[in-house]
Amino acid sequence: MPSSSSEQPTSEQSRRNPRLLIVALFLLCGLFIAGYIERLAALEQARQEVNAMAERLAASEQRRANLLAELQQVQDPHYLALQARDLLGLAPEEELPVVVYDVPTPPSQRSGLSAAQTNASSTSTPAPWRQWLELFFPLSTP
Repeated sequence: MPSSSSEQPTSEQSRRNPRLLIVALFLLCGLFIAGYIERLAALEQARQEVNAMAERLAASEQRRANLLAELQQVQDPHYLALQARDLLGLAPEEELPVVVYDVPTPPSQRSGLSAAQTNASSTSTPAPWRQWLELFFPLSTP
């Protein structure tokens, strides 16, 4: 009997040990799963950051290409001459500036207008020489 009493605690210990071992294994598996999920979340966040940076890089490269094309256009001598002529009113030394005025309506087309309209239009627009005079020497005329 003494041998049976000594075997009994070992059988209880062996019964407890598998339960404890199973609980420990479940806890370890839970820790591994939690760590794996945490790493997956960090990996997804890193992928999102990489994608965002790739989009910013593509946008920056597109902007750089646009700026380089604009720089080439601005450095073109023909473009510079066009801008000087249009924006600043400058012309090269060998060119003469030409000013084009509206052509007055011929008398055949004026016949349809009333006399009052003809008088009003002729008094509202001064003669070209008067316009030049006003341009260079501003006079206060009624």
